[in-house]
Amino acid sequence: MRKIIPFDISQEFSSEVSDKIIESLFQTGYFSDISVSISNQNLLISVKENPYIKYLNISNIGKKWYSLDADLFSDVELNDFSKENGIAPGNIFIKNNLDSFVTFLKQQYISQGFNNVNIESNYEVDIQNRAAIELEVIQGNRAKISSFSIAGFEKISEKTLLSIFSLGESDFSVINFFTKKDQYTDTALQKGLDNLTNYYYNLGYLDFRILNVESNLSQNNELIDIIVNISEGNQYKLGELTFSGELLNKSQNELIAIIPLKQGDIFNRNEIINGIQLINDEFSDLGYAYAEIEPQIFEVLDVVNVNINILLNKKVYVNRITISGNTRTQDEVIRREIGVAEGGLYSRSNLRDSVLKLRRLGYFSDVEMSASEVEGMPDKINLNFVVSETKTGAVSFSLSHSNNYGISIGAGIKEKNIFGSGNTFNTEFKLSDSFNKVSFYFEDPYFNEDGHSISYGAFASKIKDDDVMEDSYEISTKGVNFGYGVPISKSSRINADLIYSQNDIKCGSSFSSGAYESSQCAQLNPDETKLSLNWSDSTLNDYLYPTDGKSNSINFGIALPVSDHRYIDLNLSHKSYSPVSNDLTLKLSGSMDLLKGYDGKDAPFYKRYFGGGSGSIRGFKNKSLGPLYPNGNAKGGELSILGSASLIAPAYFFDDNENMRMSAFIDAGNIFEKSSNIDLSDIRMTTGIGFAYLSPIGAIGFYWSIPILEKTGDITEDFGFSLGTGF
Repeated sequence: MRKIIPFDISQEFSSEVSDKIIESLFQTGYFSDISVSISNQNLLISVKENPYIKYLNISNIGKKWYSLDADLFSDVELNDFSKENGIAPGNIFIKNNLDSFVTFLKQQYISQGFNNVNIESNYEVDIQNRAAIELEVIQGNRAKISSFSIAGFEKISEKTLLSIFSLGESDFSVINFFTKKDQYTDTALQKGLDNLTNYYYNLGYLDFRILNVESNLSQNNELIDIIVNISEGNQYKLGELTFSGELLNKSQNELIAIIPLKQGDIFNRNEIINGIQLINDEFSDLGYAYAEIEPQIFEVLDVVNVNINILLNKKVYVNRITISGNTRTQDEVIRREIGVAEGGLYSRSNLRDSVLKLRRLGYFSDVEMSASEVEGMPDKINLNFVVSETKTGAVSFSLSHSNNYGISIGAGIKEKNIFGSGNTFNTEFKLSDSFNKVSFYFEDPYFNEDGHSISYGAFASKIKDDDVMEDSYEISTKGVNFGYGVPISKSSRINADLIYSQNDIKCGSSFSSGAYESSQCAQLNPDETKLSLNWSDSTLNDYLYPTDGKSNSINFGIALPVSDHRYIDLNLSHKSYSPVSNDLTLKLSGSMDLLKGYDGKDAPFYKRYFGGGSGSIRGFKNKSLGPLYPNGNAKGGELSILGSASLIAPAYFFDDNENMRMSAFIDAGNIFEKSSNIDLSDIRMTTGIGFAYLSPIGAIGFYWSIPILEKTGDITEDFGFSLGTGF
């Protein structure tokens, strides 16, 4: 205390000294009242201590059950805010600090559009000078945008400019349900303004300015009108483009060729920046991690001259690579995906590809990489990879009943990172009165240091009936498979699989007649040796829930001439993901599958394609689309054409929605009996909404759909359920 009091024993006392003492003590925050006096030449200081905080209780009365607005802040986040603002148990209680915290908290809600937020604060101090604080937070509803307009445009249409913003007037109701476009936040508005500025800059309007933003709230604070006032300015073209500094052995023309923008083109800042990034990557791949590449812009009349100065600094080598966050996955599994080595040259592009490869493995929900300098070693750099592991396997047990197969039980283990080794192991069995299945599969994706993979497995299944119906069949299959894969680029690989199977077919009398499958039923024990060649390429940014990138595959299979059945199949598939907004992703997918016999033989009837259900066109019953047998059962076809478009978003209804997604989709396509006879009038189409959850036992999907294109006799279903389905 004596150290705080600005007064020495020998010092003459005065009113100024008294004021300084009081001020110093008040600044500590420990006291609510202080008085200073002199008695018998003794300095007397009387204080009243502020209470300390006994507890803080925050009642977060956020969304209602029927509201689409999720709680803006969780209870944990609100308590973190209170600690950051000095309102926490054990701290000295100061009323002004509590008021400041309430003001701060209100501003956080208002900045996100919750203008009607109400925060009530109450406190009581007990006889032991302890303060008990109660805060009640009533979030209210987020303000919705009633009107959104732009003023001052001349060169660009308002419609185009408005499309740059993620917020605005409400879209069509179904779309707006996912985009929440009409929900106001300061963050979204500011991001839109930044995007608007960049848009004009990238069109050469370097004098573009946002003059001001007018925002007017309705009396009930639930509607907001926004006007953005702009000045476009003049448009510029690119004049001279030159390079200076340390160019190594690269000529001006070589570097100019990397920049996509050419002399005389409309000046585009993004293309200049992207070109500089490409040049930076090129030098960084030579070890120059700290290269400084700075553009210098000179405006002359309606032309912009650009000089890009390059300062390479020192070559940098990787000192150490550390990995953290992996409690199950072995370090080696991660290290083999990293495209640089300790002691080797730094390479930015290789590291960027390494992060993407790790994310595509499916072992981690997140992967982050950071670099740090090594003290005293300016030519060395440490790399740290931080991973967040996710569920990679599932154990399943099932008990079910169906009219087709009676009572069935099943169990299975699926694990794509068994024992943290990066190897895949799957096994499952199903037993029922009429259907048995057992299978085993193993894959080592890094059989050798070059990234070659091997896989092998065995399988057996049997559809059995005590008595074969005259218009049905039974089939037993058992076999083994062996595969080998080789990477051919950073994102693609080829695989070859050899599959041998024995089939035992028993046909009913009608089924083996000319109306059904007489030729194939005459051959009761067909053996098959099949060679399958697959090419795949993926640039997806995530395994579980990608938001960007593409995935393509081509598979060609042939039952070799040593087989009793002789056929080929061709499978083409494509998926692409494009971000529409921060939370919204557009997914486009399509596939074509072709099955044809050769050497005068038909392809096996049980290999044909079937349509309808979760893996095909949702909204139609499983195996209900395509050609039918005379008895009305699915016959299957040799050609399948399917396509789908989906808008995917987090499941807003749940606060913890990291492993949940919902979607609005359109499915289209059909199954055709012959590839030579395609009738576009047979195309079916449905639309609907879906929900996917990555549960501890694997992905679970639900969907509701209605037909857009259907024909008389089609068997539709409004609701569907699937296991192992995601987005």
